[in-house]
Amino acid sequence: MNTEERLLALLRSPQYSPLDQNALARALEIPSRERAAFRATLRRMEETGMLLRVRRGAFVLRRVTEDAPLRGRVRRVSPTLLLFVADAEGQERLHRLLPQEEGEIALRVEPRRAHGAMDGDTVRASVRMVAPPGYRRRHRGHRPGPEDLQPELRIEEVTERKRGFWVGIYRTGGRFGYMVGDGSTAPELVRLVQAPPANLQEGMSICVQILTLPVGPHSEATGRVAEVLGFPDEAGVCLASVIRKYSLPEYFPKAVPEEVEGLPEDPSAEETDGRFRSGHPCVITIDPEDARDFDDAFSLLTTPEGWELAVHIADVSHYVRPGSALDAEARRRGNSTYLPGRVIPMLPPRLCDGLCSLLPGRPRLTKLCLIRFAPDGSVLSADFRDSFIVSCCRLNYQQALRVLQGEDSSGLPQVDAMLREADRLAEILRSRRLSRGALDLDLPQTRVLVDEQGKPTEAVTEVSDPAHHLIEEFMLAANQCVAQALRTRLLPAIYRVHEQPDPAKLHEFALLAASYGISAGSLNNRRDLVAVLEAIKVHPQSYILLPALLRSLMRARYSPHPLGHFGLAIGDYCHFTSPIRRYADLIVHRAFSRLLGQRSPLPSPAELTDIADHISETERNSAAAEAEATHALLEQLLARRGDT
Repeated sequence: MNTEERLLALLRSPQYSPLDQNALARALEIPSRERAAFRATLRRMEETGMLLRVRRGAFVLRRVTEDAPLRGRVRRVSPTLLLFVADAEGQERLHRLLPQEEGEIALRVEPRRAHGAMDGDTVRASVRMVAPPGYRRRHRGHRPGPEDLQPELRIEEVTERKRGFWVGIYRTGGRFGYMVGDGSTAPELVRLVQAPPANLQEGMSICVQILTLPVGPHSEATGRVAEVLGFPDEAGVCLASVIRKYSLPEYFPKAVPEEVEGLPEDPSAEETDGRFRSGHPCVITIDPEDARDFDDAFSLLTTPEGWELAVHIADVSHYVRPGSALDAEARRRGNSTYLPGRVIPMLPPRLCDGLCSLLPGRPRLTKLCLIRFAPDGSVLSADFRDSFIVSCCRLNYQQALRVLQGEDSSGLPQVDAMLREADRLAEILRSRRLSRGALDLDLPQTRVLVDEQGKPTEAVTEVSDPAHHLIEEFMLAANQCVAQALRTRLLPAIYRVHEQPDPAKLHEFALLAASYGISAGSLNNRRDLVAVLEAIKVHPQSYILLPALLRSLMRARYSPHPLGHFGLAIGDYCHFTSPIRRYADLIVHRAFSRLLGQRSPLPSPAELTDIADHISETERNSAAAEAEATHALLEQLLARRGDT
């Protein structure tokens, strides 16, 4: 290869980090007598646009996708903002192109370059560095320098549609009518090219099979009616629309129930034999009143050194084995989705509501995280075991709160006493967490209650109270201890990460906060950020400012790398405590078994990356579906009250 070919090969290498001309010459072993010609080659390649000079005179390829396109997903953040997020390999390449960026890079997609991509679609994309719009008009005769350029992204191909159907409202017009979509999960207008069903009326919600895609600025989307859902305010139509719109899986493949139908109601003596049984006298669960799956329980003892906390988590990994149809379906779903009055579970009911649910009085297999705390809340040690328990008591949050406030009793004096001691420890842990700068993002949550037909009956606002804090702090402690152990032992796992916020977004929020009379200071300083958060909570317009602040922060996601958790102000964190409803926890449980010396099969690094990306996406999809269903039913409830 000649010098230019060798240089391009180096710059395209996955291991390449930006180097200046002297470092490049050394890396390519260019003799001294040829250095002048090499510098001339660099200048020529820069002038022709092949190379880009970045910070400190280092060079990168100007077009990051010259040979291979980037692969990733698109995300609809708002009606006017579509972003492209590359996969792990693409993120590495983008960071070489944009070394000033930190964390996950998301690039804006202009509508005319979107190639018909919708929210959640998997795509191939190209990126090049260009001058921003209007630059040449504002700087006549001035050639843009590297610091003036910004990335321009173009979707080249949609390789996988997230949705095989679009959901919207039917409108008459033209030959067969139209579907009006939300512009995010479906195009704003879809022309129907086949005669619709005779029972279809204007204003009904419909599910449309995709026929052609709007891949260009002048092309249109077409489809045919696959299902008539009914008028949006009819019972059950709202939830059905959300389920279709977000492609939530209502039914399990035939092979999945076949795998679980032979399982017993309770684990056998052979399965419990050899498992650790702690000496704690009472193990309890605390969950929402309408919960059916109980995947975490705890018990607490006071010791001469402080406390011994036992966090018991349902051992789902004992039943969901790698390579099984059950595992494949759990991975595909990624998590459970909780809609008002209905759950789309990750696991079949026989497991999530039965054999893996820590029901009182029933023997259950668990993973145990045993944490010993000093009086100041610091962790003295953490042990991990395979265990089995028989929960002695099931409380909901309201019952537990009444016990803590002295207004009621669980019926068991030892449980009441343990709860009061647990509250004392939880408050110490919470105070310790907030004092190190963790963000207190416990916001009031609106929940819509529905009747058996799916009609909204009541809206309730849930606020975090001492009973919620108790469970939250104990689960956070277990998650952190497990993550630290997995990282220390270098075991492949999936971590819950929350990266540092973008300073530019924090600055934008500081300007917004100032317009509402809140002095933000430097939000890059954690203490100032915490102070602003506390000021917002008591501000009359907190309902505007709190969501705006959350949008200024990075969104938590899953990663095979322990990148830390900004919101919790800790370095190691994973999800371990909810394996019934999150696939990430199931992967962590398999890594947890390695801590115990067991030969549990684990995914390869590449597979872990794919899983982390996939379940981050399914989590986003479920969160969007839950929010839309709640909002739609709340609108129905308010409209009905307005009529009365």
